[in-house]
This record gives sequence, structure tokens and C-alpha cells, in this order.
Amino acid sequence: MSVVDDVTSPSSKDSGRRKAKDVELLYEALQKELWDVVRESLRSPTAGPNLSLVVQVLQQEEQADRDWAQRDPPPTGPRPRQLKQRWKEAVVEAADASLPQQVEAQTGQLSTYLDRLRVRVVEDLDAARRNAVPIYPEEYAAFQVYVQSYHQAITRRLHTITSAALHVTDTYSLLDWIYNIYDRDVLGKVSITTPINRSQLGPLLPSETVDRLELDCLNSVRDKVTNELSQVLEEEEKRWTEMVQTEEYQSTLARNVIQRLQVDLDRSAAINRDLGSRVAQCSLNGLADFLYSFKKKVEIFHEAQLEFAVRGDGYVSTTIALVNCCPPFRNFVERYGQGLSEVSEDSARRANASLDRIVNQGVKVLSDRLFDNIRPYFDKLVKRKWLSNTDAYDAIIDTIKEHFKKFHRMDSPPYQTLVGEVHRRVLIEYVRAIMRGRVICTSLKMRKRMAGRLREESRQLKVLFKDLESASSWLDSAVPHLSEIILLEDTPSIQMEVGVLVREFPDIRKKHISAILNIRGMTRQTERQEILNIVKDIENSDSLTQLSRDRALFSEVPVTSEIHCLNLGLSRLALTASSCISSLRPRRKRTPRRESYDDML
Repeated sequence: MSVVDDVTSPSSKDSGRRKAKDVELLYEALQKELWDVVRESLRSPTAGPNLSLVVQVLQQEEQADRDWAQRDPPPTGPRPRQLKQRWKEAVVEAADASLPQQVEAQTGQLSTYLDRLRVRVVEDLDAARRNAVPIYPEEYAAFQVYVQSYHQAITRRLHTITSAALHVTDTYSLLDWIYNIYDRDVLGKVSITTPINRSQLGPLLPSETVDRLELDCLNSVRDKVTNELSQVLEEEEKRWTEMVQTEEYQSTLARNVIQRLQVDLDRSAAINRDLGSRVAQCSLNGLADFLYSFKKKVEIFHEAQLEFAVRGDGYVSTTIALVNCCPPFRNFVERYGQGLSEVSEDSARRANASLDRIVNQGVKVLSDRLFDNIRPYFDKLVKRKWLSNTDAYDAIIDTIKEHFKKFHRMDSPPYQTLVGEVHRRVLIEYVRAIMRGRVICTSLKMRKRMAGRLREESRQLKVLFKDLESASSWLDSAVPHLSEIILLEDTPSIQMEVGVLVREFPDIRKKHISAILNIRGMTRQTERQEILNIVKDIENSDSLTQLSRDRALFSEVPVTSEIHCLNLGLSRLALTASSCISSLRPRRKRTPRRESYDDML
């Protein structure tokens, strides 16, 4: 194929113009044929010969442009044709014509369109590498030209897409495509066998546009946690009234809320770490506000039940259901609150404070309900009748077991809090019954009997709360130590036992030990003081300050038996006087001996 050069010496002005016009028309027709071949060669494996002719024309024309520029004197005409540059433009047009148009995408379905875009780009560039690129000289960097052409075509489409408002689902899809899919699944694949220069491609979208898209995601999360979750909570609150009439131990609130938040968290984290962290911080802050509202509604719910004196099992199950919402929320806060900013840490603290309040209030409601039933039985413990009658104690054990058939439906760790609180309160009430000093031992036999009873009931309590999975086993040794103090004979042994007791329960005070000494019938002030000095020494020890906060039991046990020491002394004086008077009376006919009080016991 040959090309006629510019006509430099026309016979006349009109003739020159006609010839120049003819030449231009010839070049236009030639270029049209050239670019048709370029477009067809992209997908045609047999376009090689024609494309080779196109390359020859390009090379000839480029050489003609160089020769024209080197004439002396320098020409002033319009020559150069710059067909190589127009070839690049033709490749751009071919790429743009090959890619699907954005108008095909529907709202909320942008990911489908972007996936079609990805597939077409990869297919076209792979075809170009096979069919067209080998025909071009190396200095043409043909594959780079094709990649840049498709890159420009994609950029134009993305600009069109972002010129209008996007659904948040489409925004996430677009950001993921820009940050990950395009780089990994398009450029990454096409450059496996043929390297490309990515620095020449430029960004798909301006940074300002990308920032706006990310802000749209954050605004969507804020709107969700402010409005959508509020509606979820309103609907959940209405269900509570219905749940009280039934027995439902689980609520779908936590699952519904977390599922809604998880969508944004997962999609943003898949895009990049920075956006994921910002969405997590926004979600955590919104969740903290939501949980505060949840806490307030739970408080109102409990106040209403208290006002109307609701006592049914439905109230118990609903309380457990509300508490069971807390572990999933707490796990969520712990997972997304780590390693974030101080603002997020504050949000995590606020969220956990609300959850703590919900759990503690639920534990109080359930434990109070239990103790309303068993408290009257504690009043019957450690009396004279108690030594020979186990009805009151058995009622306490049976009632606890019956209540925990329902309490076991509470999830951990709140269940551990509940059983630990019940364990603690049971021991407090039991020790309180002992400290009332309503039984005064007047003989070794009576002390043995009382100590044995305390040990046996303490053992049963230990077994009970072990079965209930209480983690507060440190409480179990309190009553056995008290029983040993009642039983032991010599002062050094009692001192040793008191020392062990005080070290295990640093909140115990002299008044508690004094009450136990009264119960065992110890009236000698010298012995009492030697034992009480052990408590005084440990009370003054600063090393037990921290332990005291972790082992608080006796601090909640008042002592009401301080006067029994005097009562015991008067009782013994009365017994001695009665014995003397009896010895002065005339002897009567011997009658069968009546059992003494100690024998009866």
C-alpha cells in the first residue's frame, strides 16, 4: 500500500485546493479502514495479516512525518498526520465501544454490572495479547496502550456512576471494586504474563470522590444505629408485655441488632482496614447509645412489674430473656472495641456499663424473688428446735433447687453472677442466724451436737452450690471454721482456728468472734481476750486490705448476741443457787430420774 505525498506545486490555486481536499478524503478513508482493522483484530484470531498492513502504514506515515519535519527550509504546511497517536485514540474508542454501558445497571445491583465490566476487560485484554499485541513492534508498547485504553474507558463509566446518588449497597460494591477487585482481578490477572506499568494508569476516581463515597457509608451506619435500631427496640419492648404472659427465656433482640451492624462491618472491613476501623468506631458509638436506651427501657419494665406486683413465672422468664441479650452484645463490644481510638474505648465503657446494669438488675430481681420465699425459713435456723428438726433447712434447699430449674435457663457469664450472688446471700443469712446467738451451749455434749449440725448443713450447701456451678467456693469454709471454734477445747487451738478464719475472711471483726465465744459458753474474760487479740492483730494489718474487698462476707452480718455473755453468767448463777436450795430440802421418796436438758438435747 502506498501513500501519495502532499502536492507542493499545484498548477493553479483551485486545482491545488481540490487536490489537497482529495488527499484529505483519501486519508480519512484510509484511516477508517485502518481503525476498522484495529477494532476487528481485538477478537479475531485471523486478523493478523490485515493488522500487519496497518502497522506498515503506521510506520510509513511516522517516517514521512519525520522526513517532512527535517526539510530545509522547514515546511510551514499542516503535515504531520500523527497516525500513531490516532491509532492510540482508535484503541481507546474500541475499548469504550466494547465495554457494557452503565445504563444497564439497576439500583442496588451495581455489583452485577461491575462484575460484567471486570469479565469483559479481562477477556478483551487477553484477546488483545493473543491476537493483536504480537503484530506490533516492541517500541509501540502495544499491550500497555490497550490496558491504558480500557482503564480510561472504565474511569469514564465510574465518573458517570458517581455523578448520581448511590444506594449504600452500591457504594460498598463500588469501593470494593476500586480498592480490591480491579487491582487484584483485572490488573493482577492481565499482568501475569505481560508486565504493565501501573504508574501510568492513574486513579479510577479522584480522591475527593472516594472520600465522599466512604463518608456516605459512615452516614448510612449512623442513620441505621439512630433510626433503624430504635425501631427494633420499640418493637422489642412491645413484646415484653406479651412474654410476661408466657414463658420465653430467649429474645431475638441481640441477634437482630448485631446482624444489622455486621453487614456494614463485614463489607467495610473487606474493602480496607481504615474504612473498617471507621465503620467499627461509628457502629460501636451507636451501639453504646442503643444499649443505654435498652437499659432505660429494661428499668422501666422492672419498675412497672414491681408497681403492679407481677409475681408469675412469665416475669422470671422475661427477666432471664433480657439478661440473655447481654452476652452477645458484650462479645460484640469486646471484639470491635479493641485497638481503636480513645473515643471507641469510651463507647465500649458506656456499652459495658449499660450491660452491667441490665445483668445486675436481673440478678437482683431473681435473687430477691428466691429470698422472699426462703427468708422465713432462715429465721427458724439455729434455735433449740433446729438441733432436732431439719424441716426449715430442708425447705431452704428444696426451694433453691426448684427456683434454679428456671434460673438455669440464663446464659453464662450472667448465670455465674446470679448463682454467685445467691451463694453469697445464702451464706450471709446462714451466718446471720448463727450470730443471733439464740442457742447457748452449756456443755461439751451440746457443743458437739451444734458443731456437728453446722458442719453437716455446711457440707450440704457446698454440694448444692457445686452442682449449681457456683464459682464462689471460697464461701464454703466459713461455717466449718465457726463450728470448729464452738467445738475446740483448749485456748491455743481456738486461737489458731480464729487466725485461719480471719485470714480467709478479713472482713470478720471482734464482735463476730465474741458472738461465737458466747455461743460456745466461754465466759472467762482472760481466755476471751486472748482469743479476741488474734482478731485485733489482723484487723490492724494493712496487707489484707485488697483481700478484704474480694472476701466480703461478715461485713454484711450484724451481731445481736452481745448480751448473751451476761445472760449465760446469770443463768449459771441461778442454776447454782437452785442446786443449793434443793440440797437443804427434806429428802423425799426416790422417784425415777427425769432427763436433764442436756440429755434431751
